[in-house]
Amino acid sequence: MNYSPNDPAAAQLLSGAAFGTPPVANGYRISQSGPVGGVEAGYNWQWSNWLLGVEADFSLADMSGRASGTTGGLNPGTQTTTATQDTDWYGTVRGRAGWLATPNLLLFGTGGFAYGRVDGSANYMFNVSGPAPILVFGPIGGFGAICQANTVCFAGSSSEIRTGWTAGGGAEWLLDQHWSVKIEYQFVDLGTETIRITALNVGGPLPPGTAPASFNAAFHDRFNVVRVGLNYQFH
Repeated sequence: MNYSPNDPAAAQLLSGAAFGTPPVANGYRISQSGPVGGVEAGYNWQWSNWLLGVEADFSLADMSGRASGTTGGLNPGTQTTTATQDTDWYGTVRGRAGWLATPNLLLFGTGGFAYGRVDGSANYMFNVSGPAPILVFGPIGGFGAICQANTVCFAGSSSEIRTGWTAGGGAEWLLDQHWSVKIEYQFVDLGTETIRITALNVGGPLPPGTAPASFNAAFHDRFNVVRVGLNYQFH
């Protein structure tokens, strides 16, 4: 997770100059986990012990992750950013190349296009011990914010369909003339998602002519999937 300012006031906040703390933490990762399940279809061509094919799959997912970063000491306070990431569903369209290690065992590699629905959110808090004061900074270049300590005072979210790529491999075992089972690993990369985090001004209104400060949170949408499947083969 990396943060970048959209205005001079947000730049002071992220640098730590607004409240006299170290800069906001950058570079931490969100690790997603959860189940997936879906369907796939494809077509294969076989020459001797070699196989080439094309596959498409679609899976519902319940993968989610959460991470946070905190900088500063108790005097004057700490800056904490928290981000969440969820994958609702994803699909791929891939090529596949394999080798028949035995008449019933196929070892294969696969890769191609990926797409999916990703939800993200992020927020910012300034934390102190004891009573929670109202903190005002700005206007700086026409932007500012009013925060109550120990309360979320910047927040934002996004939900979008993203595209990217996938690669992986696995093994497939032929049970009889039509049925096979397989285990497959996929690495899915859906690129970088950016969330705009805007001041909520929970401590009161900004001075006239002052716009709410904001900054962006950018994180990489990527995850690992291990799948077990049962396939029916038409001949």
